[in-house]
Amino acid sequence: MHGHMKNQKQKWHIYYHFIYDVKPLIFHYPHGVLTGSFSEGVTTYLLSFDDVCAFLGHVCLCGAGGYRIAQHAIDQLSDGVILEKDRFIIQSSHDHTISDVIAFILGCSRRNDPIKNRYFVKQDTLLERREYRYIIGYEPSHKAVEIIYRKHLIVGNKTMDELWEIEKALDTQPESVSEKEKTFFRNAMIEMVRKVLLDEIPDLFEITRTSYAFTNKNI
Repeated sequence: MHGHMKNQKQKWHIYYHFIYDVKPLIFHYPHGVLTGSFSEGVTTYLLSFDDVCAFLGHVCLCGAGGYRIAQHAIDQLSDGVILEKDRFIIQSSHDHTISDVIAFILGCSRRNDPIKNRYFVKQDTLLERREYRYIIGYEPSHKAVEIIYRKHLIVGNKTMDELWEIEKALDTQPESVSEKEKTFFRNAMIEMVRKVLLDEIPDLFEITRTSYAFTNKNI
């Protein structure tokens, strides 16, 4: 059984083993105490990038971007204390996987009931191509942070367009994608995920404190 668990820990390809060095996020979680999930006296839990990969079913750039955005938000909003999962609210400029990842990490559930909803999408047409805005608030402190993610800075829009074409083709006409293209895609993905997680791209994220009042516009 122990051997099986060890294999589970290393389920991703060896090229991605740098992800296990990424610092986990820590949250207070009273529900974990209430349900008896934690050991006696424990009120916090760790969420790793590996958990995000399990949520998505693969290691990818959307996961890496979402993880780093959540991490930046926590760093800005924590003021030296451990924050509580499920007490965040997110507004994203796009309805996409990156914000799904942030919502998964922070516990922002999407609900039809506007009072219970914690995950809003508000389109922003003024952003450049592959630039995304996220506003993340923390309810108990009524503090919020705005993060702009300039994803195109990782490898440039041209290369990202090429990668996107390969991905679309694989979904619609798998036989049309050559082995060379698959290798190009895989190698690019490994490199991009590494660059984002290990913070190797200057100015990739622009982070500013903002008003928590943004939440009132949606409710």
